[in-house]
Amino acid sequence: MRSRLSIIVGVLLVMLAGPLVRWSASPRAAMTSEGESILKQSRTPGPPDPRTPDSDIAFYERRIAEDSQSAIDRGLLAGLYVQRARATGDVGDYARAEALARRSLALRSERNGQTLALLASTLVARHAFTEALAVARRADSLEPGIAAHLALMGEIELEIGAYAAADSHFSAIRYDGAQFTVGARLARWRELSGHTERARRLLVGAAAHADRRDDLPREQIAWFHYRLGELELRAGRLDAADSALHRGLAIFPADYRILGALARLAVARERWSEGIAYGDRAIAIQLDPTTLGTISDAYAALGDSARAAEYARAMTVNALHQPGPIHRAWGMFVLDHGTAADARRVLAKARAERRERRDVYGDDLFAWSLHRLGRQAEARTLMAGALARGTEDAQLHYHAGMIARTVGDTSDAIRHLARAMSLNARFSPSQSPIALRVLDSLRAARVKSTR
Repeated sequence: MRSRLSIIVGVLLVMLAGPLVRWSASPRAAMTSEGESILKQSRTPGPPDPRTPDSDIAFYERRIAEDSQSAIDRGLLAGLYVQRARATGDVGDYARAEALARRSLALRSERNGQTLALLASTLVARHAFTEALAVARRADSLEPGIAAHLALMGEIELEIGAYAAADSHFSAIRYDGAQFTVGARLARWRELSGHTERARRLLVGAAAHADRRDDLPREQIAWFHYRLGELELRAGRLDAADSALHRGLAIFPADYRILGALARLAVARERWSEGIAYGDRAIAIQLDPTTLGTISDAYAALGDSARAAEYARAMTVNALHQPGPIHRAWGMFVLDHGTAADARRVLAKARAERRERRDVYGDDLFAWSLHRLGRQAEARTLMAGALARGTEDAQLHYHAGMIARTVGDTSDAIRHLARAMSLNARFSPSQSPIALRVLDSLRAARVKSTR
C-alpha cells in the first residue's frame, strides 16, 4: 500500500487542480426494462484498478469518526471520493465529496483553499455553475493569482459562456509546462478559441508530465490521454486519436470514458461491430448516454433497427436523469434522429439551459433545434454566435451550412459545409454523409447555373 504521505500528495493534486469532473448517473439509476436489458447484455468490465482508493477511504472514514472537528481529514476524504467517482462514475461518491467539502469548510474557512477548489469542481459536475464560480472566486481571494485558481475560474467561465472573463483569467497565467493540470485547462481555452494546434501541444505536454508522476491515481493519468484522444477525434485525426486512447486504456483498463471514446472512434472508421464491442464494455461500467447513442448508430448502420431503437430509448431514459436542464449529446441525437415533437422537447430544454449557460455549444444546440422546427432566421442568428470564437469543430460548420442552405444563401452554405468536411469528414455517422451529399449537390448546381 502507498504511504499516507503519497496518498495525501495525490489527493491534493486532485483537489487543487484536477480536471473538472462531470456528474453522470450511476449505472443502474432510473432504469427501465430497456436499460436493464442493455446492461445485462454488456460485457463484464476488467479487474478493478488496484489503486482505486477503497482502503484509503476506509482509513479516513475511521479518522473522521474519531475526530468530529477535523477539517483537513474531511477535505482529504472528499478528494478520495472524487478520485473513486472518476474511476467508477458513481454518483453517490460525488455527493459524498460535496457534503464532506462543505463540512470541512464549515469547520475551517481559512487556509482551506484546496477544499474550496474541490467543492467548485463537484458543483460544476452537477451543473451548479453560478455557485461553482462563486466558490472558485472565494478560493482565489484566499490566495490570489495562483495559476490553478485562475484556470479553475476560467474553465467555469468557459462552461457558462463568460468568454471575456475566461480570456482574462487564462491570459494572466504564466504557464511553465510543469503545471500539467493547468495545461489541460489552458488547452480547453485554446481549443474553443480556434487554436487547435496550440491546444494539442498543451495536451501532449500535460500527458507527458502526468506519465512521469508516480503519486497520481491511474485514472487521473489516463484522463490526460483521454482528453488528447478526444481532441484528435474531433479534429478527424483518427490514427492519432487511436494512439492516445489506447495509451490511456493501457494505464487504466476499466476507464469507461476511454472505452466510450474508442467506440466513437470505431464508428468514425465504420467499424460498426468494433464500436458496439467497445461501447458495451463502457456501459457495463457506466451507463453513459453518449455511448448509448454511439451503439445505437452502429446498430442502425448494420441494419438492425430494432436494436438501434432499443439503445436510443435507453439513451433517452438515462439522459433525462442527468444533472442540468439537458444532456447535450442526447439533445443532438434526438434532433438528428427524432420527430418534430422530439425537437420541440429539446428546444424547451435548451432554452431552459440558456438561463445560466450561454456558451458556444449551447448556442449550437439551440440553433439546431430551431432549424429542425423551421425557425431559420432565429437559428442563423444563434449559429453566428456559436461560430464567433472561431472554434474549429466540423459539427458547428455543418449546422451553419445547412441553416444557410435553408435560407437560400448558397455561397455561405458551400463555405461552411466545405469547412466541415475539411476539419473532419467523419464527424458524425448519420450527418457526415448528408453534409457530403448536400455539398456536392450545391456545387453541381452552381456549376450548372454558370453554363
